Amino acid sequence: MRQTSAVSLVACIALASACSDSAGPPPPPPVGLLATISIRSGDSQSALAGTSLPTPPVVVPLDDQSRTVPNQTATFTVVAGGGTIDNTTGTVNADGSVTGPTWTLGKSAISQQLLVTIGSKTATVSANVRTQYKIDVRFFGRSLSAGDKALFTNAAARLRAAIVGLLPPVTTTNTDVAGHCSATGVAPLTETIDGVVIFASIDSIDGKGKILAVSGPCYIRTKAGQYDYRTSIGVMKFDSADFGSLVASGNVQEVITHEMMHVVGFGTFWDSSAKNLLINDSTPATSSTAAYVGAGGVAGCQALGAHVTCATSVPVEGTQGGPGTLYSHWRESTFGNELMTGFIQRGVNPLSVMSIRSLEDLGYTVNPAAADPYTLPAGVALRAFPADDISATPGGWERPLPHAPRALPTVVH
Repeated sequence: MRQTSAVSLVACIALASACSDSAGPPPPPPVGLLATISIRSGDSQSALAGTSLPTPPVVVPLDDQSRTVPNQTATFTVVAGGGTIDNTTGTVNADGSVTGPTWTLGKSAISQQLLVTIGSKTATVSANVRTQYKIDVRFFGRSLSAGDKALFTNAAARLRAAIVGLLPPVTTTNTDVAGHCSATGVAPLTETIDGVVIFASIDSIDGKGKILAVSGPCYIRTKAGQYDYRTSIGVMKFDSADFGSLVASGNVQEVITHEMMHVVGFGTFWDSSAKNLLINDSTPATSSTAAYVGAGGVAGCQALGAHVTCATSVPVEGTQGGPGTLYSHWRESTFGNELMTGFIQRGVNPLSVMSIRSLEDLGYTVNPAAADPYTLPAGVALRAFPADDISATPGGWERPLPHAPRALPTVVH
């Protein structure tokens, strides 16, 4: 009897053990509520301005135990940099992560940010505009407000997105920026410059309603005795008497960007004494057939659809305006509100692929994708100064620097 009980006990123990094994481990606790959004991949990528990042960002909704919360809907919004996305919602993956939309970066070399929202939680994905071009804006003359300074640094960011190649460094030793560049009060410069230094000012020039801006390159590079028409030091001056009216027009940022394009060489190195990029640029008589023949600018114009107008050259302003306008801008009657015609118009003045690609002809490495959307005006009928022109005085609102650019030697490594 005792032996039978012992056998039964062993059998019961074995049966209990078998039952326990078949049940398996206890189930995991249920996933909690959404606590955070983790960025799994795609943060801190870089791409050229106006182009898409290599891969879309991937985010993961997590609870307070860092477990993936499944089936979450994510919303994506561009919050900095001016870029665009091809969708506002992401794609939910099998593992509960969410792949974001294709993100095309904005057209200035500034902070790029994408906000991810799931329920009440948010996360920020960052990206960088890729460029090696350096613009160092330094202010001189009277003190400027933070807002006025930002107008110049914004223009620099815009051009750094369009010009992307690294420049060879140049040396300066006691360079007379004040005397030669009309940058009054600036001390002689001794340093190595691996981009461009631009001295900027809003101060008195000649009183209200006359010259609004004086700008241009004052030192350029040389190597092995040859000029390199990529500016090393330049100056931008705006007349304080006219600046308030310019701000009121709503086009102040565009005008400053326009002048900075002249500083890096647009229009200022086109003639036969420099890069020889012009034809029919008779002086002092004006020419209705003046044209630009640089391969980059011509290709950029054709990319806009002007295959006939720009079959072999780009029309240049040769009839309207004064010495600061003639032979250094695209023709107003052909290109209307394009930023680099001789007359800024009210409303939007786009920086087109034609203007950006013309910088190739000066030796810059450029990014055509940084161009603004631009459509050629319908028809090419010649018109007088347009009613929406905001120039202070017809043809007299801008001037180049009074001295021809001088050379600085490239550093030889």
